[in-house]
Amino acid sequence: MKDKNNKKLISLLGSDKLRFVLIIIGLMAVVLIFISSLNSDKNKDGADYKVQFSIADYNNQLTSELVSMIKSIDGVGDVKVLLTLDSSYEYVYLEDNKTLSKILEPKIRGVAVACTGGDNPVITEKIVALLRTVLSVNADKISISKLT
Repeated sequence: MKDKNNKKLISLLGSDKLRFVLIIIGLMAVVLIFISSLNSDKNKDGADYKVQFSIADYNNQLTSELVSMIKSIDGVGDVKVLLTLDSSYEYVYLEDNKTLSKILEPKIRGVAVACTGGDNPVITEKIVALLRTVLSVNADKISISKLT
């Protein structure tokens, strides 16, 4: 019986159909490996892909949002905002130094606002309160003045 099974196996391995099927399966495996490498979230070092953020884009977007918020305060007209940053994005990794855990936003150094109504103490206090809340900065990091 053993000899009969061996003969069947030898004849099966010698079959052209089986070789053709094995070649097709091998090619499909190579193609699948290639496709999976294209969609990988890993870079060549094996570390997680680091998302790059532009500090200028961050500053512009935040400035734009601040202008919009300050304009919504009653008594404020035209607004100009200058925002200074103390740092750029910080990338925090797990202990393996490959897995990105979180991305910390840049720290705000200070903000200067020039607006119509900036000489009114009530409006100035509302703007300072808004900026302290939104930016988590102390009042000494905020300057408000009248727009001329």
